[in-house]
Amino acid sequence: MKIAYVYPAFINIGGADKIIISKANYMADRWGYEVFLVTDSQNGLEPFFPLSDKVHLTDLGINFFQQYQYGPLKRLMVYLKLMRKYKKALAKTLAEIRPDVVVSTFSRDAKFVRLYKKFAKAAIAEVHTTKKNIRALPNLRLQGGVYKILAAYIEHQLDTSAKRFDEVVVLNHLEEKLWRPVRRVRVINNAVQYYPEEENKLQAKSVIYVGRAEYEKAPDRLIEVWRRVARRHPDWTLRMFCTGAMLDELKSRVRQYGLEQQVRFMPATKDMEHEYMSSSLCVLTSRFEGFPVVLQEAMGCGVPCVSFNCPSGPRYIIADQEDGFLVEDGNIEAFADKVCLLMEDETLRRQMGRKAKEHMARYAKETIMGQWKDLFERLIQQAEKQNSTDFFGNVEEKSYICRKISDYGRLQAHTLRHFQLQAVEEGEPLLRRQE
Repeated sequence: MKIAYVYPAFINIGGADKIIISKANYMADRWGYEVFLVTDSQNGLEPFFPLSDKVHLTDLGINFFQQYQYGPLKRLMVYLKLMRKYKKALAKTLAEIRPDVVVSTFSRDAKFVRLYKKFAKAAIAEVHTTKKNIRALPNLRLQGGVYKILAAYIEHQLDTSAKRFDEVVVLNHLEEKLWRPVRRVRVINNAVQYYPEEENKLQAKSVIYVGRAEYEKAPDRLIEVWRRVARRHPDWTLRMFCTGAMLDELKSRVRQYGLEQQVRFMPATKDMEHEYMSSSLCVLTSRFEGFPVVLQEAMGCGVPCVSFNCPSGPRYIIADQEDGFLVEDGNIEAFADKVCLLMEDETLRRQMGRKAKEHMARYAKETIMGQWKDLFERLIQQAEKQNSTDFFGNVEEKSYICRKISDYGRLQAHTLRHFQLQAVEEGEPLLRRQE
């Protein structure tokens, strides 16, 4: 089977990049699928996460990043030009690959669903974030005015595109409810990436944060939390693995609060399992989450987590007060209290850590990937069944039409015989010899 994933670029150290590459590797290495990752703006960079030699990475060389150097009007004109170039290049590539299934990650390519269905047997939209934050539309709405109108237009276009896909896959059941006014969707969770046999003793006085330094991940809220935690537990350290637009602002705020000795900004690493195993707590302060890989990874390593109960993923991973804590979204004081509670109570911390690892077993790769395989095979079977049906429609329709044709034939024969007899009675020859 041939699977083509369409994604902007594998250049981030984020959850979506990790999950897509992990799935591609699994399909190619375990199932023997031909897997193609088609990007538009890779720009010659190697993916951060390891990619199997059996997976094909094809970049179309569009480079959408170039639009950001212009003002709003010029940027729009450049963007539209790049989109035309993108569609043409994508069509050429898909015509060469001829995939059985195209998986769109519901980025700028979502509007090309008709193109996908032209070259593939089935088209799937795979949504990696909450519908409330799709395409970062809240950021656009915050700018007000024409940007708010633009956000509404983009959301309408995405909803329209979603209706045309053969299947839309979301990450949790709240997302299923959010999509319900638009269409029926299917829930498939992310697979847990780390699940070591070794037990985490949770003795290090170290708290880990992993996430982009962007508005939706809200690391600024974490600095406010840590400002309160540090007063009560100055011997604990917060290690932040993050890069992004807000990084300089975060560092400035750490200096402003005098937290340089307790907050460490860590370089990117490919061995995050070791970093989780070196931590005793994990924190997540996001404003929006689909199904946070960070929580799964930490809990799979036996690390209890504290997270804001933001829309919508954390509540489907953390069992509140059993394997971690869910805190009212935005309540900085309550968040700090829960972090301090786990710092102070080693027995509770280890109990929650064991439960966290136990609960992550249900997201084993074999289980989650089995759901994807079932989906691919079902859609292919449906497509092949549809293709085998000719213009007459299904079997019942064909049988009905054939009966009608047969009846019509018999009627014609009967009518012809009637006129032949009438001609004989009137003395007319049935056939006239040609002179």
